Amino acid sequence: MEDRQGRTEQGTTEPGILRLTIGFSVLLAALAATGLYNYLLFHTIAELVAITIATGVFIVAWNARTMRENGYLLVAGTGLLFVAGIELVHTLAYQGMGIFVGYDANLPTQLWIASRYLLAGTLLAAPLVLRRDPGPGWVVTAFAGISALFLLSIFVIPVFPDCYVEGIGLTPFKVWSEYVIAALLALGGVAVYRLRDVFSPRVASHLVAAIFVMIASELAFTLYTSVYGLSNMVGHLLMVLSFGIIYVAFVETGIRQPYAVVFTSLTASEDRLRREKDRLGQYLDIAGALFVVLDPDGRVALVNRRASEVLGCPVNAAVGEPWVERFVPPADRERCRTVFFGLMRGEIEANEHVRAPVLAAAGGERIIAWHNTVLRDKNGIVCGTLSSGEDITEQQHAEAALRQANAKLNLLAGITRHDILNQITVARTYIDFAGEDGENPGVQVCLKRARTAIEQIERQIEFSRDYQDMGVKAPVWQRPQDLVWESVSELALPVEVGVRVDLAGLVVYTDPMVKKVFYNLIDNAVRHGGDVTEIRFSYAISGQDLTIFCEDDGNGIPDGEKEAIFRETYRRRHGHGLFLVSGILGITGIAIRETGEAGKGARFEIRVPNGGYRFGDEGEVGA
Repeated sequence: MEDRQGRTEQGTTEPGILRLTIGFSVLLAALAATGLYNYLLFHTIAELVAITIATGVFIVAWNARTMRENGYLLVAGTGLLFVAGIELVHTLAYQGMGIFVGYDANLPTQLWIASRYLLAGTLLAAPLVLRRDPGPGWVVTAFAGISALFLLSIFVIPVFPDCYVEGIGLTPFKVWSEYVIAALLALGGVAVYRLRDVFSPRVASHLVAAIFVMIASELAFTLYTSVYGLSNMVGHLLMVLSFGIIYVAFVETGIRQPYAVVFTSLTASEDRLRREKDRLGQYLDIAGALFVVLDPDGRVALVNRRASEVLGCPVNAAVGEPWVERFVPPADRERCRTVFFGLMRGEIEANEHVRAPVLAAAGGERIIAWHNTVLRDKNGIVCGTLSSGEDITEQQHAEAALRQANAKLNLLAGITRHDILNQITVARTYIDFAGEDGENPGVQVCLKRARTAIEQIERQIEFSRDYQDMGVKAPVWQRPQDLVWESVSELALPVEVGVRVDLAGLVVYTDPMVKKVFYNLIDNAVRHGGDVTEIRFSYAISGQDLTIFCEDDGNGIPDGEKEAIFRETYRRRHGHGLFLVSGILGITGIAIRETGEAGKGARFEIRVPNGGYRFGDEGEVGA
């Protein structure tokens, strides 16, 4: 390869390089002549040439990302794409274009400095990742974030320092920035030169030359006082020349000699692949999860150490065995075959979670929670399945025991509650009988107090029924707006009380009993809020959390009672509504507090944490 590369560099590319040199010389001369005729036309063409070359470098870099031995090409190409994006905005904003109305020559100068800082940072950072393998997604995200910060600081939050003042010229910030940019470019050129052995000699020499022409361009941009001045034009001509040299280094050479840009050592690649395979094997072996790969016939292609331990079969012995017949209990084999072939045919969605037993080492069974996905070859054809699993046998047994215990406790509580309510009915009947015959005022007072006590006991028993059901069922996604209107219909509110709900599209993940939250809030406002005429429900997003508001125009809550109203001991004669509300919401990490102003109405804030709310109809919703 090296001999072929050397011959190619000395032979076929020489005429191409000569033609490019002549072509760029003609282009620079034409640009200079254009600048003398119409500077705005000259500037637009010069910038578009640079933008086109930068985009071309990105295309080469992006399409070579899977071949690269280092990250230089990816980082440099991606950075140049975002430099081109800011330069395009700079071109459109240039004085005389008339596109960005209300701005003067300071705007394009700020955009220019931002693009130069990004360019210098790119050419300095690229050598630092020369022997690394940065992920393309992370590289694009990093450059997109930096570019967005530059644009935000110029257009949205104008904190970017002024670079040009009409009638005065360049600001000290702009001039010193050009010097800093030149220094950063010089460091990038030195770094490339020190690592020149990684590239072909042609690519390395052209990169260094392009960088130092850029430095000369930056120094020229420190001298002008008018955006149409001669030094400004010289700077742009040098800029076009530097991008032309980059074109030769990356685009022309990359197309004619891709191995010169993306040097690939087969031996190094094999060693790296071997190391990656060994490292992957180590990761799989130390993982606590089970990993099983099946081929298209359902035979084991790979198992990790954890799976081998659970199955009681050495790794080498397990490979090649039919999974269903060898490791699945007879009663579940048909179901497992259906799942496997459904995945292979695309009839069952990949990434689906399945609980299934396997035959364990001691001859028993272990329950595994499997996460299944399909493997595809380079043509996109399914060639097997990959299953990762977690042994949940003990967890299943514990959950079953807990469900049985809860069922017994609920049965006992229900029977006890039924018996107590029956006795309350009997006691109330006898009190009523005693009250009919009694003429003694003292006796009537005692009977009235007895009735009140009986009613309080009955309320507490009914409350225990609600509290018993909290957390019994798994949380689900529910629509607060629907729950509010259901509560309103059940309460039969007075005609003078109106309810306004602005919760359209909101869905929250909470306990199925959350309807009682809205029921109690509305009921409390009507019964204890005084002259309430309106109850309002709305929401607002603060940071990553969302807050649901319940407000009324009643008497409000005194400052000394804002926390006490959620306690179980607060005014028991009025029931346990808000204590129950707080408990239901707390199951899924939702908090509630009262922040209204006494005398102006109550204001309850229900804070739903990030991940506990969403908008729209996607996914399952319902109790």
